[in-house]
Amino acid sequence: MKRRVLWGIVLAVLVTFAACARNMATGPINDGVAAANEEDWEKAVQHWTKALELTPDSAAAHNNLAVAYERQGSWEQAAKEYETALRLDPDNAQIRGNYESFKGRLEAGRKRKS
Repeated sequence: MKRRVLWGIVLAVLVTFAACARNMATGPINDGVAAANEEDWEKAVQHWTKALELTPDSAAAHNNLAVAYERQGSWEQAAKEYETALRLDPDNAQIRGNYESFKGRLEAGRKRKS
């Protein structure tokens, strides 16, 4: 239950970022949010990748793509996208919070494996 609430919060952040996206990428970002709401992470990745083709410097799209990769278990790709999002928008508290939470989940996963 706790996990569902956490991911609900993450999805709410994605919706917020969709509203802040640049015009060219708004369609694919919104489509990615819709896919994420359905927990169709493969489609979300496709949409957010398309958004980055249109607007490569979109911190929102990089953040959203990081969330999708994380949900798919693609930890290295997720880390890369979170780091890119932070490089593009270092003062964004939501991106920073997502990244910090990701690092916590990553560390917890490593501890479980050892």
